[in-house]
Amino acid sequence: MTNRKQITFLKALTLFNASNKGLILPFLPLFLTYRDFSSVEIGMIMGIAPMASIIAQPFFGYISDRYKTIKGLLILLYLAVMAISFSIFFQTSFVVVFLSFILFHFVMSPVAPLLDSMAIKSLGKNRRGDYGKIRLWGSVGFASTAVLSGPVLDWIGIEKIYIVFWFLILVVIFLTCFLKDQNHSSQPVTLTGVKEVFRTKPFMFFLFLCFLVIIPHRMNDTMLVLHLEGLGASTLMIGLAWSLAAFSEVPVFYYLSSQVMKYNHLFLLGLIALFYSIRWILYATIDSAAWITFLQISQGITFGLFWLVALQTAVHFVPNHLRSTGQALLASTCFGLGGAVGGTLGGSVLDVFGSSSMYFVMAAFSSLAMIGIFITYKRYHQ
Repeated sequence: MTNRKQITFLKALTLFNASNKGLILPFLPLFLTYRDFSSVEIGMIMGIAPMASIIAQPFFGYISDRYKTIKGLLILLYLAVMAISFSIFFQTSFVVVFLSFILFHFVMSPVAPLLDSMAIKSLGKNRRGDYGKIRLWGSVGFASTAVLSGPVLDWIGIEKIYIVFWFLILVVIFLTCFLKDQNHSSQPVTLTGVKEVFRTKPFMFFLFLCFLVIIPHRMNDTMLVLHLEGLGASTLMIGLAWSLAAFSEVPVFYYLSSQVMKYNHLFLLGLIALFYSIRWILYATIDSAAWITFLQISQGITFGLFWLVALQTAVHFVPNHLRSTGQALLASTCFGLGGAVGGTLGGSVLDVFGSSSMYFVMAAFSSLAMIGIFITYKRYHQ
């Protein structure tokens, strides 16, 4: 397979893989609400379950680096996702759904960092700045699915969400078969080498700062649907809110992918935390579902810019032969640990104090993260 075809299939796979998230993230909370789960239970399912990725992503990243394959691992993971989803969609017990969603995340969460790793390996060192032009297709896939799934689920019923999900999984399995593993390093991967990544203090400190920034974002990911529903939003508007957020990332990924590393990563991270603070204050004070939906366009300058800075920084911190491991650690920190803390905290605050208070808490959290990051930046750049 030529490198051009490889990149084409990676774009398609990135699109359809993100489509799964464009279905699950906005609409699974509604499905669980339909099944009479409380907001606290939904927060636990959507928040704590992703903690599985804290173990899963580094583990499968190491397996990928150790055996120098991503393609075969992806196919196995996708098949496991489909099998586990039966329990999520057809069980009504909170314990069963909760445990199933933990296992679901254990096999689903490593997919995105593995795809990121394959994209960067396929691009090579000289074209690494083009990563955003592959990643933007994930935003397109997420956005398209989020907005189209609303009418589809209104038509077939939210209880039949599994039909759409299984279709998307079959598509990604088909596309994965056309990929070719890219192994640019013949250096063997050992557990001792992996330990060196954990001993890289600047990288671990950067992960900690990313964790602080992402917690409020993951609170919003988990609870936005319930917030909009409380403001009277329709299923179509909820899908539109998610699609606007994802589409807003596209120009950021396209135009800024090769630019972010020209600036200090701590300074950029501090600016991102500032943008997040402003975003959450607006969400807390506006009581219009239409305006909250419109404000989702701020996702590009917050999360879109955050992920470019985080991923490109991670690539520079870890050696080439451990890239999948390093990117998996980043993903597990942001979407595993950050998702667990954010989802649980968001569900608890919303249930006790309401969604407006939840967004004020998020704004305070982002502001504290911003202050800490700029203090750190000033300390190292006096």
